[in-house]
Amino acid sequence: MQIKSYLLNLKPYPPGKTIEEIRKDLKISGKIYKFNSNENPLGPSSKVIEVLQKALLEVHRYPEASYFELKKVLAEKWKVSPSQIVLGNGSNEIIEFLFKTLLKEGEEIIVSEPSFLMYEKMAEIYGVKVKKIPLKEDFTHNFSAILGEVSRKTKIIFIDHPHNPTGSTLKREAWEIFLNSLNSINPKILVVVDEAYAEFIEDLEIPQGIEFLKAGYLIFILRTFSKAYGLAGLRLGYGITGEELAKVMDKVRQPFNVNLLAVKAGLAVLKDEEYLAKTIQVIKEGRKYLKKELEKLGFKVFPSQANFIMVDFGEKAEKIYRKLMQKGILLRSLKAYGFYNFLRISIGLPEENKILIQSLKEVLNEV
Repeated sequence: MQIKSYLLNLKPYPPGKTIEEIRKDLKISGKIYKFNSNENPLGPSSKVIEVLQKALLEVHRYPEASYFELKKVLAEKWKVSPSQIVLGNGSNEIIEFLFKTLLKEGEEIIVSEPSFLMYEKMAEIYGVKVKKIPLKEDFTHNFSAILGEVSRKTKIIFIDHPHNPTGSTLKREAWEIFLNSLNSINPKILVVVDEAYAEFIEDLEIPQGIEFLKAGYLIFILRTFSKAYGLAGLRLGYGITGEELAKVMDKVRQPFNVNLLAVKAGLAVLKDEEYLAKTIQVIKEGRKYLKKELEKLGFKVFPSQANFIMVDFGEKAEKIYRKLMQKGILLRSLKAYGFYNFLRISIGLPEENKILIQSLKEVLNEV
């Protein structure tokens, strides 16, 4: 047996610790507050719970192979054809579909540094070269530098927008200049716009990928049910793109790649407009509250249009992270992204956000 040599040093994606893992590791018996994984603090929609209770009686059956109903509802939402929709076991699987469909060993992708780590992980798995372009000083994507690194081997440019882990975004004009410039260089390069957090954008000058897809650019839009729709545990994501690419990607997926419960839950939550509106309100208000309180404590909070904020805690970041963890407050360390003094904080419920600030004040007295 000969394992591919380039996989021998592959490091797995570092997920945020679960409540059970933290409780076991630190022997914490009290309540644990998760600010580390960008999950929906409201919990699942009541309509999802109702639908899943009924669907449990059907789990001995395979789901519908074509997923036509869910594709149809998503197509109506975005005013596209169902044949432009690609469904996956989370958006991570759809990223892998892109590698299967478009990339050969030795070809390359371009990503920002840092960005969502799964782009790089998939490239390592498929033997694809990664060009990493550092963010600008304001932590936004450096479009001009990305364009300067395009070569004949470049097949895909991944842009997470809002950016993870900073929450930064770019205005419409910057996007238009970038896409038009790329077209003049090589109109066959696919731009993947990863919009995992796009529901939380409140600035109207920040565009969404669908408008560029409809304008004729070569775009693939990644969306997820894990954040705003509260279905992280069921793993459901989707992509929107041109029909030709979508049809081929639909062929490379495994049959029944999305499970029955995820499909039922997705359909239910798409109808629950009240739940989505409440989620967005909680995130926007919590984002403003945490920014205000953290700045009062002297920390720099970076602008975010996502359901999290990135905070510069300085040289004491690791100590603060550890001390808060011992109190049952879980934040996300950004060492894996190369940000050693920064921590990422998911927005919680109002009462959770207040507990975080109070706990942080206590920790600051200790360190």
